[in-house]
Amino acid sequence: MLNEVIGIDKIIGMPILSRATGNKLGEVYDLYIDPAQGILMGVTIKAPNGKLGGIDFKNIYNFGKDAVMANDESHVTMLNEEWVAQHPHAKKHLIGTNIMTEAGNHLGEIGNIFVRLTSPPAVIYEMRGSMWDSLMGRNLFIYAAHAGALSSNAERMIVPNAVVGNAASSLTELMNPTIAAPNDTAQRNTAG
Repeated sequence: MLNEVIGIDKIIGMPILSRATGNKLGEVYDLYIDPAQGILMGVTIKAPNGKLGGIDFKNIYNFGKDAVMANDESHVTMLNEEWVAQHPHAKKHLIGTNIMTEAGNHLGEIGNIFVRLTSPPAVIYEMRGSMWDSLMGRNLFIYAAHAGALSSNAERMIVPNAVVGNAASSLTELMNPTIAAPNDTAQRNTAG
């Protein structure tokens, strides 16, 4: 199941091809995300002529190892920079966003974003605290659907206090909560 999850950096820059014609439509510029529902809405495309376009997730046939396959070019909508600036995109807007609980506790910032490519295409945030925590591998993973409000400038995201209890220390643990990481089990056994 974990192989269905991919980091956004592996998708951004991939060519987008039409299944119907074989034409290259462009490259993935960024991923358009609904941060409140925590799902991938679609991808923003940079066409060979430099113009921006978008394609809804429902019109993407597959995310392959070497290319994103769109059903056909008729599903591409032309976009402008203003639209892109006003709608949340994974890399452009959400990486680096500070995450605060409703109680006012700073949990860290979004350091990376992963997408589960099966339907519905769930988004996962990797929260990073301090540089020291990152070096020690103490990042936390949460489903974006657990997020709450996103500030208009995308500098802050407010999450329910319960997110702390739902966070996982790895993607594997988040995807399969019945499997606890070995270090977690050892820590629980020595603590009790």
